[in-house]
Amino acid sequence: MRKKNRVSLLLINNGYPSSENPQYSTYVRSIEECLYDAGTEVDLLVLDTSFKGTISKYLNYLKFFWRLSLFNYQPYDYIYINNYPYFFLPLMLRIRRFNNLIIHWHGTDIMAQSRSKRILNKISYKFLPKTHFAIAPSKYFAAKVVDKIGSRRLNNIFVSPSGGVDIDKFSIQPKKKTNTIILGYASSLTTAKGADLIMRLGARLPSLRDCCNVDLNLKVIAYGAERDYYVSQLKLNKTVIVVNPLSKNKMNLFYNSIDVFLFPTKRKAESLGLVGLEAMSCGKPVVGTNDFALKEYIIPGETGELFEIDDYDDFEKAIIRTIKNLKNYKPRALVVDKYSKGAVVKQYKKIFNAFNQ
Repeated sequence: MRKKNRVSLLLINNGYPSSENPQYSTYVRSIEECLYDAGTEVDLLVLDTSFKGTISKYLNYLKFFWRLSLFNYQPYDYIYINNYPYFFLPLMLRIRRFNNLIIHWHGTDIMAQSRSKRILNKISYKFLPKTHFAIAPSKYFAAKVVDKIGSRRLNNIFVSPSGGVDIDKFSIQPKKKTNTIILGYASSLTTAKGADLIMRLGARLPSLRDCCNVDLNLKVIAYGAERDYYVSQLKLNKTVIVVNPLSKNKMNLFYNSIDVFLFPTKRKAESLGLVGLEAMSCGKPVVGTNDFALKEYIIPGETGELFEIDDYDDFEKAIIRTIKNLKNYKPRALVVDKYSKGAVVKQYKKIFNAFNQ
């Protein structure tokens, strides 16, 4: 039964965390929780991610498409869609009749890397209703959405950080006292995410140790499309620690086990970078690319340090600056103010108020 005085909302996404794939679309669970706290009763229409291989993944996608094509959308006050281009086909003849449509645009929805996906995206835009309410995870990405979709198709565009950060879960915990500084990397092990710079850093740790006059370790989570290659290379270095993937609920343990978070992404589709904000919420400064959405929250000398994209030498210099000034960073305050789940709930309330104006 729905609670009294709550409007109904259907949240659609091609993924949701499962025990088999705990890191799959974790932001959607955060969005669900924030929407509920903003006063909506949320139902889910999501891809089943309890697959263990490519074949079962495709079969689950077929089931998901079938559900999308047959589902009764009429009873809901709001329809909230994430990653629309990935499953627009079963919706294309129905989406223009949806009540109060909200589309949350993410990285590759707008900035696909392959030609085929760019074509598919472009086709999907043609089936959008005349106007819809849009959400983008950052100011950087909001500009990209307006450029691709066109302002005439948007009732309004709001900036909201994809469910935000649970600042109670991602909090500062005492770290075991040690003379070793641990650098951490938790992004996908792919070249697009800067894993090649991380691999080079692993081999260069002895030189950095001499420069900074401190023992250094590199801690990396082993997941991503190119993980087999990068893990094999990283393990050649004794000072590199490779750990298995963790569920969202345990990622705070990873962040609190390190001293500096590394975020050397090269992806133009980096619409937010939630891992960087989670690390900051745990009090860890971030060394990240001076581009995309990262430069909106990495403030040199305050929350971390920036370096020029794909420039290893500059990356290393930024790491050295961070290590030498480690006690001066206060990154959590920015997350609490602008990127917490509480901030997202306030933003959602503004969005729902906008529908009634």
